[in-house]
Amino acid sequence: MTVGRGSSPDQSDAERPILVLGDATSVGEAVLVRLGQRGIGAEYLRAGTDAEISAALRRSPWRAVVIVTRDDVLALRLALLSAHLRHDVPVWTTMFDATLTRELLHTVPEVHVVSPSALVADEIAAQCIGAGARPASSLHSGVRLVDDALRLLAGAGAGLVTALLVETICSMVALHDGLINALYFSTRSVATIAAAPGSATAPAWFKLVSTLTAVATLLLVAVFTAALVRRLSRPRLTALFGPRAAPARGHVLLIGFGQVGYRLAETLRKQHIPVLAVESNPQAPCLRLARRAGIPVAIRSGEDRATLEQLSIHRCAVVAAVTSSDLVNVGIALAAGDVSPSTPIVLRLGDGEVAAETDSLLHIGRVCDAHGIVADALVEELTALAL
Repeated sequence: MTVGRGSSPDQSDAERPILVLGDATSVGEAVLVRLGQRGIGAEYLRAGTDAEISAALRRSPWRAVVIVTRDDVLALRLALLSAHLRHDVPVWTTMFDATLTRELLHTVPEVHVVSPSALVADEIAAQCIGAGARPASSLHSGVRLVDDALRLLAGAGAGLVTALLVETICSMVALHDGLINALYFSTRSVATIAAAPGSATAPAWFKLVSTLTAVATLLLVAVFTAALVRRLSRPRLTALFGPRAAPARGHVLLIGFGQVGYRLAETLRKQHIPVLAVESNPQAPCLRLARRAGIPVAIRSGEDRATLEQLSIHRCAVVAAVTSSDLVNVGIALAAGDVSPSTPIVLRLGDGEVAAETDSLLHIGRVCDAHGIVADALVEELTALAL
């Protein structure tokens, strides 16, 4: 698809058009609209074969080349091809991956790289702060157990400690043991190694309590072992203590942990705003980055109302719906508004028309037009540096 008009070699710089290369994403169309609003000619070409792209690059004295695509490999290929064939024309490209960005800038330093995820994350972070998200320490945020295995592990562990305390107190009362002896023999008894000395002649109530604690201990040990195995066999994305401890209140409930979600979590945490991320896909690529960065992530469906309640939506500061699907984000916002009407909502939408319609008709929160944000940034850079 081509939009706009070409130019002849004798055109002035102000009359030369801009070539926009990309895939089916609507960011390219948003760039064309904004360039047209400023009276700047542009043509949009959907990426095809190298021969087609090469012919388009040679066809006109372009003022600049802009590459907009969600595929970093395609962006890298088009940027290298453009820089090779038209080294006299400035090139802008969108790119998500930091490693590919470094390699591209190392190979072709004159290429201008724009990170869509960083731009959108910064805007959504500003919207979250505007909606009420505030810095808080981990102590003020509390801890919420959102991982099922961790919840079982902690519950079974607390049960075992309780059984040990009950056995110790009973030994001190019935057998008249000192604290150290009572704790020592109770630990052996709870571990089913041996009964405490003198327990055979102890009162009946002591034998009954010891029997009950022994049975409870057997069950708790089984649950604890199963939870521990499950915990160790899966990615551990939340913890009881430390940076990966899931906050219980005053946090941003961030639903969708892709490129934007990861950048948003990093941006908020740099400002000491607690974050709890939610991701439905246990194989999502950014989850490995979450472990390294210490970002707590719950593997759940953000559209499920029961999940939202379990994740303390009533006590969070803001809900941010930032998945890559507009419809999913709208569904999350509607579910969140139904479960907790007083909780502010910020949602990311990619299509400008959908964003405008959602904002005007549904009134479900603060809407961020992701494609519009990226297009505005690109056009601003083009205007400032190349035009």
